[in-house]
Parts: sequence; structure tokens; C-alpha cells
Amino acid sequence: MIILDKPYVSHLLSNTLQKLQTPVIKMNDVNIPNERELALMEKDLFVQQFSKGTSPILFNSENGLNVLHEYLPNHSITKVATTLKNKAEFRRILASHFPDFFFREISFAEMDALDINSLPFPIIIKPVVGYSSIGVYRIDYKEDFIPTIKKLKQDMLMAGSAYPKEVIDSQTLLIEELIEGEEYAIDAYYTADGEPVVLNLFKRMFNNEKDMSDRIYYTSKQVLQESFGRVDTFLQDIAPVFDLKSVPIHVEVRMNKEGKVVPIEANPLRFAGVGTTELGVYAYGVNVYEYYFNQLKPDWKAIIHKMDDAIYSFCCADFDASIDCKGIASVDHDAFKSHFQEILEYRPMAFNEYPTIAIVFHRAPDFQENERILKLDLQQFLTMKDAQLV
Repeated sequence: MIILDKPYVSHLLSNTLQKLQTPVIKMNDVNIPNERELALMEKDLFVQQFSKGTSPILFNSENGLNVLHEYLPNHSITKVATTLKNKAEFRRILASHFPDFFFREISFAEMDALDINSLPFPIIIKPVVGYSSIGVYRIDYKEDFIPTIKKLKQDMLMAGSAYPKEVIDSQTLLIEELIEGEEYAIDAYYTADGEPVVLNLFKRMFNNEKDMSDRIYYTSKQVLQESFGRVDTFLQDIAPVFDLKSVPIHVEVRMNKEGKVVPIEANPLRFAGVGTTELGVYAYGVNVYEYYFNQLKPDWKAIIHKMDDAIYSFCCADFDASIDCKGIASVDHDAFKSHFQEILEYRPMAFNEYPTIAIVFHRAPDFQENERILKLDLQQFLTMKDAQLV
């Protein structure tokens, strides 16, 4: 079963659901390619069957979480999802495993009384309930704290009108110490016995230390070889802590120089958003939807052996939050495409609804292309209706 919601449903996802005849519930008039070919189901029937059955469930977007809260508040899956989605609760439960890790939950109302000198800079501040990199900031010095909070408040004001509170809650924040190390994104699912099955393993690339954007994720033979064993062990370790069984999950972690894996967050019932998860199809032939709904396990040893040495990347072309989406008249996609050497797939996005002009899957022999893409000012590809920023 799957709940499809905004912001985005890809042709690959729709075609896979059609092939598998997976029961689908459509939410909020999301645009679904080839919708008539899908096994659409009414919400009430969907909820009734899910509450009684054991079929795998997946969301393409965290927007669907409000269905569980509204119709199945006491279901075990809902309880697991609620715990994982709340970053502060996630940290509290893991505190015994990472006793020296600093974090603090605080509301905007309590911010004025906060003793900034008590914080172990550099820190990360973000919504307790959040999505993507919205409202996530790195603060290195206490002098930057107040200006950053002002920016964060603006982010939350904009996000509150675009996402339900189950996805982004603008009232409560999490302050935590900076986790040093390389950042990885993992798509996986847990079997009924609590065994983790890794479906994707990506590495995140940043423009600089302050960059918190989701612009570039990549994977390669080297990424899998250097990190798969430690990531798999980490997923095994957290399974009993959160009673993870029969659940898909997207996990973000950092790995330090000593090889220790420290969790950043875990996002329940979905894989990497806005199609990021589909990078695995191009890099090593794993369609996460087929593997998950059929409860299959990739043969990673054979997959890694067959891979070439190229860098397979996903670019989420998000423009600056200060630009009014509705004020954009057009996007010069051809000009943007010219910055890529080998495009595997290019997906124009609804730029008047969300601050993203395109999703790009691309391949390169090294990291030079990604480094250039990270530095690109996407505003040069936008034509504004009134040529003004908000």
C-alpha cells in the first residue's frame, strides 16, 4: 500500500505501482502520471485494510503522516512514526547510546531567556519536526545566534503555509552539537523480524561548512565499499531501541574519522524525498519500490562487483528562499542543462509551487562537476514577472 501526496510523484514510481498493482490512496490533488492505470482506493477502505492487514506501507511524502494521526492514532506504525519524526524524542531515546552528545529542545517563546553562553558552539539548530533542510542552520559563533534565529523564523513562517504540522512544526526547535564527519543518507526497510535491508546508500556533498542544502547527493562503488558494513551494523543496533519491524525508513547519519556512525535523524515510512531515492536505479539498478513491496534483498556483493568507477549524482535545484515562487515567469532549463556533462534524466519541477526548478540525475568521472553545480547561483536561470525579490 502507498499514500501519494504532494509535492511530487515521478513516472518511475507511478509505472512501478502500475506494474505491481499496489493499492494507492491519492491525497491533496497531487499530480500522478498515468493515474488512471493505478489501483486507486478510497481513503476509508485503505485505512480499514491497513489496520487489519500486514501489507507493506509506504509514503512518497511525509505529508501523508496526517492520515495515520487522524485515522489510526493508536496503531503501532503510527507510534513508531511519531517517535522517529520528532527529532528531540529521537535524541532522548538514543541518549544512553550517545551519553556525551549535547542537545536541547526549546520553543521560540523560551528563546529570549536562553543563555547563549551555555551552548557548545558550533551547533546545529532545526525544527523538532521538520523536512528536508528547511530551517536547518549551522551556527559557529554566539554572535551569529540572534541573526540566524531571525532567518529561521522567516523560514518557519513560509514553511507553515506549505506543509502540514505533521511534516514541519514551527513552534519547537532542537539545538544540538555539530556532528563532525562525512554525511550519508540511507534508504532501508525492516522486515517483520526486525532485520534491516539496505536499499540505497548515498553521500551528501556540501559547498562549504555553512551549507545545509540538499542540492547534491551522490553514490559510487567507493561510497558503498567504504561505508556499507558500518551503516548496516548501525541499522541493526537501533532496531530493538525503536522496535523497528515491518517499516520503511530514510536515515541520515555522519561517520567520523574513527568510523563511528552518529545518527542525525530518521524519517519513517518513506525513502529519500522528491525522487532522490531513484538515484539507485541509475547507479546500481535497485528500484526501491520493487524491492520494498516485494520484500526483496539486494545482493550488494554482486552489485558492487559489477559497478563502474563513475560518480552518480542527484541534483535538487532549489533556489533561494527569498525568491517568491509565484513571481517566477519562466525557467531557462536549456541553460541549466548545459552545466552537466552527462544527464541521465532531467525532471522540470513546478517552480511556482515549490522552490525547485528541476531534479537532475547525472553521471561524471570525478567530483569536478558536482563542485561546480554546488556553487551555481540558480537565480540566473529565472525570469521574474516583476524582477523583484521578496
